[in-house]
Amino acid sequence: MNIFEIMNNLYTNTKSDWIVKADDVDIKPFLIQRWLAMNDNVRVQTRKLDKYVFTLPPKMYLSLAWTVLPKTQRVPYVKYIKKVEEDNGYDFILSKVRKHYDMSDNDFDANRGRIIKAIENDKVFWFSYYGVEKKHWKKHYLNFDLIKKFGSNGNSQKNLEGFGG
Repeated sequence: MNIFEIMNNLYTNTKSDWIVKADDVDIKPFLIQRWLAMNDNVRVQTRKLDKYVFTLPPKMYLSLAWTVLPKTQRVPYVKYIKKVEEDNGYDFILSKVRKHYDMSDNDFDANRGRIIKAIENDKVFWFSYYGVEKKHWKKHYLNFDLIKKFGSNGNSQKNLEGFGG
């Protein structure tokens, strides 16, 4: 009995006689738990099963999973979960901003869009403030020489004459 047959029986079979026929070698609680965790409709049941993945023998885990899961006409389609990769071209500065403001994961995720919008509104200021490398300035079609003017208000004093002396 393979994982797909087990999943089919977990979701659809109303009788538990198939568990007795299953071989302990074929039952892999970790894999079953991983597939169950991808289904949002059984999230609560899966969370309850988490405690028993490694502690119960395979057939006992399978029996518990079969008992807890609601029965359906057929196995639901579950899309395989993949890590979301988002590259917007500002990762080189976002890491510096996050470190500067000491932001946690949730805070950073909540404010990421606002930070990007602020960067796009005034790229020269942000790039100058965080000392972004020249290659990133060129990638965003900015003049790197503008970094030299950052922080100066225009009246540079060369010697003591600037103080009236």
